[in-house]
Amino acid sequence: MRFVGLLLLLLVVAPLPSAAEDAPKPPDPKALVAAWLAVKPAGRAAAARTLRALGASTAPALRAARGKAEGATAKRVAAMLAIIQEDFERAHTPKGMIYIPAGPLEVPRASSPWGPSGTRRMVKAFYIDRTEVTVARWRRWLAVLEAQEENLPMKFGLRRPPEATDGRLPVTRVRHVGALKFARENGGRLPQSYEYERAVRGSGLSTYPWGNAMRKRCANLRDHGPGQLVPVGSYPQGASPFGVLDLVGNAAEWSATEVKQGRSGRYALFHGGSYTSAPDPALTWRGLDRMRARIGTRERQPWLGLRLVKTPPRLP
Repeated sequence: MRFVGLLLLLLVVAPLPSAAEDAPKPPDPKALVAAWLAVKPAGRAAAARTLRALGASTAPALRAARGKAEGATAKRVAAMLAIIQEDFERAHTPKGMIYIPAGPLEVPRASSPWGPSGTRRMVKAFYIDRTEVTVARWRRWLAVLEAQEENLPMKFGLRRPPEATDGRLPVTRVRHVGALKFARENGGRLPQSYEYERAVRGSGLSTYPWGNAMRKRCANLRDHGPGQLVPVGSYPQGASPFGVLDLVGNAAEWSATEVKQGRSGRYALFHGGSYTSAPDPALTWRGLDRMRARIGTRERQPWLGLRLVKTPPRLP
């Protein structure tokens, strides 16, 4: 009997074509919701696969049903829409990026530089670069930019080419304003602190992307690497639960979070540590109060680079 509800969903939502019908009819909202509610917990995974197979065509019907539903039914309809939305977002993941689904994140302590506080916040879905931005990618963009703007403002710190000859290395020595400009003109943005942490550990409480214990061959950190930048993706064992690489070590990364100090001082937080950083849980547990993880927005550093995030599109 536990599959009766699933069978009902299949019959209601995906009826067999008949000679009298040239095109399938849109799903009836009431029947769709009724079928979903009838599915027993053991059959919901299969029912979800059926719903995904129908795709965005069910969204209008579900939205109509959500406007009239109440209580548990409204929650179930919202869950159905969330399934379709997530599948739509995954299908539109840009090349070279990883999809991070919406989910909870443990919030760092306000009184400590690292560690969970027991409270959580919900993080919306986003895309994030699989690796840091490389020298080659930066140079390609700079060539286009210089062709368009003969008098490129020096304040962006963009004219000076990267010193690295290997295009596979992460680009560094980039000012914060230059990182923001690169992100904006490539259709993205710099990550917020909570987005970076979500990419590191998902919904869990692990210290590092790969777990709680520091392990060799997982990150390019001080005493755990060659003491210099290496090509991006050189430490696949250090991937996060989502498959994002180099979130710890190699090049630290600018964030979108800026803070002020004094009348004229302007700083931005950075994440993940670099090849110069010692293993430390605080490399991934960032709080806005962690002021020592900040640097002046006009500074360049040989260990500081960037990666982009993008916001997924909504269902049409």
